[in-house]
Amino acid sequence: MKRNIAARAALTLLLVLALLAPGPAALAAGPEVVRSPQKLTVDGHNVACDKYNIDGYNYFKLRDLACLLAGTGSEFSVRYDDARGAMIVETGKRYTKQAGDLELGPDKSASAVVSTQSLEIDGAVRGDLSAFNIDGYNFFKLQELGPVLGFDVHYDETSNTAQILSRPKQSPGQPASAARLGLTADGGRDYLNKIVFLGDSTTYGIGYYYRQGYTELCPPSQVWTPASGTLTLSYYNIATIVYPETKEEISIEEAVKRAKPEILFITLGVNGISFMDEEWFIRDYTALVEMVKAASPGTKIILNSIYPVADSYKYLKDINNDKINAANGWIERIAENTGARVLYSWETLAVNGKLPETSHNGDGLHLNGETFTRVMQYIRTHVYP
Repeated sequence: MKRNIAARAALTLLLVLALLAPGPAALAAGPEVVRSPQKLTVDGHNVACDKYNIDGYNYFKLRDLACLLAGTGSEFSVRYDDARGAMIVETGKRYTKQAGDLELGPDKSASAVVSTQSLEIDGAVRGDLSAFNIDGYNFFKLQELGPVLGFDVHYDETSNTAQILSRPKQSPGQPASAARLGLTADGGRDYLNKIVFLGDSTTYGIGYYYRQGYTELCPPSQVWTPASGTLTLSYYNIATIVYPETKEEISIEEAVKRAKPEILFITLGVNGISFMDEEWFIRDYTALVEMVKAASPGTKIILNSIYPVADSYKYLKDINNDKINAANGWIERIAENTGARVLYSWETLAVNGKLPETSHNGDGLHLNGETFTRVMQYIRTHVYP
């Protein structure tokens, strides 16, 4: 009798556990998909289009984004290739609006499934981008598309707004040269770890903000600046930098000889343009590059463009965006003539030809931590091959 009671108790327990255990539907629960409640701006203008929030991230139709960015420096075309069964995206090409673009249809979140559609961007198959098919349309994660297609994505928590910032169509006097680094796949932290950053006060902030918790930047051990934090181009051959490994103050030439960095990333010239003419600027910058090449022939050299300044910068008479644009053209020519490469980071920061007031630390010149993070992302997606 006791044996039967025990058996019944065990059977009851098994039935209870079976009822409490998650069934197949629960184990295979899909993503959480809702109509996105966030507002959207493109270059500061409020826009409307179909968007969904999937597991906390915003997803958009490729065609809608192409339509919104047409005519900007971030424009791209989208078409479907029947023969290959693939969506074809080409950056830098104008998209023509089609019927159904930017229309707000009924909520179709219940139809969301992981997309199996093949996607090619500039001839490369991209299977690394998150995509869902909703009611027959492909929606892609906005944060992933930005670095790949050449636009910046931000979020304003106060207004609950997703913000897209396009890149300028072309800056004054800045046609791209063969020396300019183009858009690539994200090189990630491994690529950043190869770089030593040499420069003035606009470089010093990389290590400073890293210590403040902006860990997507690079640590001070990868940053070479003088003890004062600033470096004027005309002093390239007599200035000293604090060598991170020993804390010694040594010349740039000696530092390059010791470290032989795989990649040296140079950001210089913003102080120089206040008093140096074109000939002087090019002569001294070229001499600096040649000095680095002689000290470490295997080092890859990237000349970074000078960052834009904001309208609030109080020394605009001496350092302004017209002078910066001219100097960036000189830097590109120096890169061509010396075999270095140039990173045109100006384009990821400038809005309407100037630095936005929300992008600096309060003085109109020096970038804040969030803006340096954008620069790092730009560096990672413009890899020196």
